[in-house]
Amino acid sequence: MIFFIDTAFDVTTIAIKKEEKFYKEIIDTDTNISQVLIDRTRAILDKSKSEKKDIKLIIFNQGPGNFTSLRISLSYIKAIAFHLNIPVITLNSFQILALSANKNENEYPIIIVIDARMNEVYYSEYKSNSDVFSKDNSCCLISYEKFYEKIENIKKEKINIIKNSSNFLLDVNQCNSSVIETIINSQDINIPNIFKSIDENLYQREENIDEVSLLYVRDNVAKKTKVKKILLLKNIS
Repeated sequence: MIFFIDTAFDVTTIAIKKEEKFYKEIIDTDTNISQVLIDRTRAILDKSKSEKKDIKLIIFNQGPGNFTSLRISLSYIKAIAFHLNIPVITLNSFQILALSANKNENEYPIIIVIDARMNEVYYSEYKSNSDVFSKDNSCCLISYEKFYEKIENIKKEKINIIKNSSNFLLDVNQCNSSVIETIINSQDINIPNIFKSIDENLYQREENIDEVSLLYVRDNVAKKTKVKKILLLKNIS
């Protein structure tokens, strides 16, 4: 059984794949996210008629996104993985959106943007869909204006733009390329496609639990920020 958790966006998604069935819980990101994670994990285990010991693998969205919620959920999944002695696979928010958009073209650039609030976006650019899962991708934090400028200056036959908000709409008439925009709302994360990517080894990188970290983007630099291990064993046993 595989356990998925994503607290990077404005809603928290918890999901389980048990055999060929999927179970999902969507919760508004709450100030008491620690208790919410514990309660909703119990709820989804009950729904799937499972126990915590049945979890064999955790898939975790390492961000970027809501940093407070990410830090808490990282501590939570570390505690579960440590307690059950199971591996963790990390995906980042850009990969989560790419999988949810389900773009299969490999000949056109893909640009993924995530609303960072305060008129800024997390921005990542890829030569093709397959490059989204490269270990060498980079991302940065830029203003709306810089985002518009970047898109307008790209000269390609077509660009796929995937984003999680309609707050920064493009004037396609100002672009030098044919632009196809796809908006993925937080509650529309494509859980089956995420699990399928793991089954097909599209992104297969199991990590030692001590090495699992957050992707924290600041000042145009993507940094992996390690979070101190907090054991929550009394809450997850």
